[in-house]
Amino acid sequence: MSFLIVAQGNPQAQYLRSKHNVGWQVLDRLGLEFRIKGDAGIAELTLGDEKGWAMKPLTYYNATGRAVAPFARFYKIPEERILVIHDELDLPLGKIRFKGGGGNAGNYGLESITQALGSSAFHRLRIGIGKPPTPEEGADWVLSGFRPDQLPVLERVLEAAAEGAKVWVVEGFRAAQQRFNGLDLAKPPSQGKP
Repeated sequence: MSFLIVAQGNPQAQYLRSKHNVGWQVLDRLGLEFRIKGDAGIAELTLGDEKGWAMKPLTYYNATGRAVAPFARFYKIPEERILVIHDELDLPLGKIRFKGGGGNAGNYGLESITQALGSSAFHRLRIGIGKPPTPEEGADWVLSGFRPDQLPVLERVLEAAAEGAKVWVVEGFRAAQQRFNGLDLAKPPSQGKP
């Protein structure tokens, strides 16, 4: 069965390293070659015995569904074989969570996908970015980059999320949840004893 991994983000150069684009940064870890097809950059990908696609929508974050739904329908990809990677204010930096279906918690990109597909049954890989200092600063927060002191944690997060996406494809949703939902990547890896 085909799969589709979608990374939410904004296509303009000034946003590529922003918190809102961590999904794109995860896909970059997979070393894929994207080609423009319709409203998205698309890359074919084979993991294990599974063949599918990765997508960077070019529609802007809040209109992600405009790229996802036509592609999923054309290739007959069921909702439970769609994984959307997105930033998550309700998780601190260093945490990632696989989630199946459910509400969209004010994420307009997820809402766009839900409306376009007519279903919220797709899976999500939530990448923690933490909350802004005040709710009023939310828009500036997600469009800003990470501080230099956060980059080592971000590096571990991106590596784990890319590996998690592979596990989701090859071993399934439950295996990905069990292996990655409990990680705390904010802590540096423990050094083995000599």
